[in-house]
Amino acid sequence: MHLHRSLLLAVATVAAAIAGPTGAAADPDPPAVVRASVVSDELAVTNVVPTWGAQIPKVVYDGHFYYATTLDGDGAQYPWSAQVWRSRDGAGWTPVLRLPGHVYQPAGLLVDGEGDLHLQVACYTGAECYPGVAPAPGGELAAVYPVRLEFTERNADGSVDFADFTDHTIRAAGSERYYQGLAVDPSGRYLYSAYAVDGWDLWINVFDTVTGADVHTSKVASPPAGRAWLYPRVQPGTAPSEVSLTFSQYVLGGPNSAYLDAALLFSSDDGGRTFGHQEVLTSNPAPDGDGNWVDASDLTVGPDGDVHTVFYRRDGGVGTLYYQRGLDGDQVPVGPLDNHSQILVAPDGRISVFSSEGAALAVATSADGVDWTIERHTVPGVAAALWPNLLGARQGSRVPPGFGGRRPTVGMLMAGQTSGDAAFHPLLFVRYKD
Repeated sequence: MHLHRSLLLAVATVAAAIAGPTGAAADPDPPAVVRASVVSDELAVTNVVPTWGAQIPKVVYDGHFYYATTLDGDGAQYPWSAQVWRSRDGAGWTPVLRLPGHVYQPAGLLVDGEGDLHLQVACYTGAECYPGVAPAPGGELAAVYPVRLEFTERNADGSVDFADFTDHTIRAAGSERYYQGLAVDPSGRYLYSAYAVDGWDLWINVFDTVTGADVHTSKVASPPAGRAWLYPRVQPGTAPSEVSLTFSQYVLGGPNSAYLDAALLFSSDDGGRTFGHQEVLTSNPAPDGDGNWVDASDLTVGPDGDVHTVFYRRDGGVGTLYYQRGLDGDQVPVGPLDNHSQILVAPDGRISVFSSEGAALAVATSADGVDWTIERHTVPGVAAALWPNLLGARQGSRVPPGFGGRRPTVGMLMAGQTSGDAAFHPLLFVRYKD
């Protein structure tokens, strides 16, 4: 079964408010609602979930249009291609760009404080990755390099002109960026990119969107022998120069996520030049790829400056998502949520974790980080809705547009899957109103 691109789906968690004989007023707290629009139902890739790489923001809003991007390909194609879409209202989506091939990692989108759009993507040598952008020197698939583009020009309708850009691509030897995570600082001026290099040391780069130059590129640290530090999530703090990272530790030589054995949290107060706080959130000394392993973590910063972290651990075949407030804080089980969950903290301090379970969006909420309530909301029309990738704010913290007030709204990309179809589609833009 396929979904039409223009279809708008809506489902409410029903808690009937029946008017009495005197015509009582409606329930002042209506039930939560999930709406989903189809970004694309034409993706063909089968060997990776389109929303893979949740540390990379893939859907943003610049005050005028939404923009979304994800991997695509011809079945099991590798390296992949990628696509970008735009939407004025989050309901109807239009394809605007295709990255034809040589894409190594998902593309990332960021919006700076001036409202300019930035696209970053790790590409292979050997051919163009982005139309009109010259590749780095090297043979076919010989090396990976970061394409970095800034878009300041607009079309007549106010949307980004993807054919007119400033090229900040790094083509020098040794400039590879594997599994990068991206974020913009609260001022909207600086873009952070944390990434692994060949040999799996962890690095961080800070780019100044005003001058168009790198502020610094610094080595964060090196993993233990036989390990790799991958999938860093980046979150600037509320004070200037504060930045924190969470990331996963892999056992080299193991098959994919079967051998993740630790999740770590690092924090810096000098813009990422040094990381004075280094903490192992959890470790599993005997990951076996079946019942015992650790997986992806995520983080955000609350209005009071506290770092809020979630991480996943599986023991004896039972998976649990854990929460920690602050550096070296107490760790609290949230519940049996997915290993690719993302966390938000509202301006009033309320904590929300977004996850997936079958065809449902799972949402865990807490006022204090100790007591948690989990609700599941069906995303109709799909057999599975996978891995929320939250809408990025125009600038500053993880808090997205609309995530404030009495009934906050959160937008996210989710990868759909239909019964009997190995491809991961449709690609959905899901909006959740609390």
